[in-house]
Amino acid sequence: MNMILTSECEQCTYGIIDESNKARIKVKCNLKNKEYHYGQCIPCENKRKRKEEEKFEESSAV
Repeated sequence: MNMILTSECEQCTYGIIDESNKARIKVKCNLKNKEYHYGQCIPCENKRKRKEEEKFEESSAV
């Protein structure tokens, strides 16, 4: 399982950033239905899938 920082969740379609409390910014993952604190290192399977999709898009664009 890949580990990512929650700051990378901004690029994910499942990640929602909650900045209502600036002291504790929360990140909600709709894929796992869990909440994390911004900057936390979390396991993410979706990152691997995103990388595979990016590689596919790059190869098909050529």
